[in-house]
Amino acid sequence: MNQHTRKIVDQFSKQAIYFARIPGHAEATPLLIDSARVSPHDQVLDVACGAGGVACEAARIAHHVTGIDVTPAMIQQAKTLQSQQALSNVTWHTGDVTQLPFPANNFDVVLTRYSFHHFIDPAGVLAEMVRVCKPNGRVLVADLVLPPEKIAAYDRMEKLRDPTHVGVLTESRLRELFATYGLSNLQCCGYAFDLGLDQLMQASFPNSGNTDHVRDLIVGDLGVDDLGIKVHLRDNAVWFSYPIAMVVGTKEA
Repeated sequence: MNQHTRKIVDQFSKQAIYFARIPGHAEATPLLIDSARVSPHDQVLDVACGAGGVACEAARIAHHVTGIDVTPAMIQQAKTLQSQQALSNVTWHTGDVTQLPFPANNFDVVLTRYSFHHFIDPAGVLAEMVRVCKPNGRVLVADLVLPPEKIAAYDRMEKLRDPTHVGVLTESRLRELFATYGLSNLQCCGYAFDLGLDQLMQASFPNSGNTDHVRDLIVGDLGVDDLGIKVHLRDNAVWFSYPIAMVVGTKEA
């Protein structure tokens, strides 16, 4: 396990319970399932599945869903959610998503949400997702995207808040990656994921001394939007809006 992966396991072991409770995750999930065109005969793979929200929602429709994540605590949360929802058609794996432990051409749908900004090599992860997808199957990535001029400021702030953050992509770069790995018939859509600053910080475990600095950077962006996340006040509380892009492509036969 490399140093970055150890950081991910450490951070998301702490975040697992809080991450599972963020309401915006569940609210946006049906749009993702619809965009991936999940159907009753499909074998679905959820890459970096986290607390299992997407995988369990997909399992309500798909024939079978497999979820994989490197953090055992996240997989435990996912198993708890599966049990609560009495779903029998989900299988979980703890493992490295940069080298998926599945044969080529194995899944009808391969998807991931809110993960690409954690990857040192997102292109390599996408290549693995394409490898395990069946010909004519669908690959979907949903993640925060920003205009090029906003990325540096956002990345500086987010690395203070979450040491596992690597970097945000632009939507155009995400589309380029899909084309590079032979995905066609690209469809793109987006949505805003709203979150309160207090909610975010409850689920955050920055390195010592960074918590107040992160709060100051976000509050200081009110009316400025250098970070690209539209920081605003709602009922006297600080909120912001993550711009999420979903890109779906078909693996060529």
